Amino acid sequence: MRKILFIGDSFTWGEGLELYMDKEPFISMRNFPAGDTELRSVSNYKDSEVEEWRVSKRFSNYIDGFEKYVQKTNGGSFQSVSRDATQIVYENGFQTDDIVIIQIPPADRSYFHSNVFFQTDTGFPYYDNILRMSPQTDLHWYLTQKEGGDVHSHVNMVEVVSNLKALSKVMGYKDIDSYVKDLNIVLDKLSYRNTKLFFYSYCWDLMQRFNVYFIGPWGKENYESFSKCDEFKDKLIPMVYNGKQYDSLEKLDEGMADNNEVFEIAKEFPKTNNNHPTPYAHKIIGESIKKYLNG
Repeated sequence: MRKILFIGDSFTWGEGLELYMDKEPFISMRNFPAGDTELRSVSNYKDSEVEEWRVSKRFSNYIDGFEKYVQKTNGGSFQSVSRDATQIVYENGFQTDDIVIIQIPPADRSYFHSNVFFQTDTGFPYYDNILRMSPQTDLHWYLTQKEGGDVHSHVNMVEVVSNLKALSKVMGYKDIDSYVKDLNIVLDKLSYRNTKLFFYSYCWDLMQRFNVYFIGPWGKENYESFSKCDEFKDKLIPMVYNGKQYDSLEKLDEGMADNNEVFEIAKEFPKTNNNHPTPYAHKIIGESIKKYLNG
């Protein structure tokens, strides 16, 4: 039997599906914030009944005829997809005709790569510098300090400022404040570059060995970067809903909203603030994948 791996982020893993269980504490949790932090505190994702429910409701359940594997943990980024997929296919003996389906994670969650060397100890004996940083994190602490907030003790503000100065300079800004002023433009540029990198670097080796297909991302900003990258089109699984095809989870969400149906848990249970797919959305995604694989 051919093997298939589903990997991406918390959408693929199935965060929030337990909120549809007809039992406490999940019934009550529909009326309060119920993201990863709150849900994890209930069972640390080790409750067998909850996990069996999650497996039965997430979109991978709708695909049959394969030996199925799904990422083992909640969450995901460009880096974790590459790392975890490589480990899973190696440990489970995937062959050249087996399939890897990648639900594209948010671009702004990953490290942004730049042609700037940052003076950071990576723990590797032959390299004193790295080519990566997380500007959204550095900017958070920079602005927190600037606005008089509390900076956590583990944050090295000297390094934060050094990183931002370097990135501001290489991107053509005279200082950090002018860079911050154009933050949305900066992050759009970096997201686009990072999405290209995801295809040509993180996924490239997997694509040479296996049948790799993609599911377009969720979130308007992530979709903007993704939509400019034509590379994915030939390997993109369309989401099929109400007789129409959508190129991403973001556009599927919009299509469902136009039809007065709900993609996000938070649109059904607003107080949860949980933006993960509902069981019905998982069903649409799963049936779309099944339709695509069956030709």
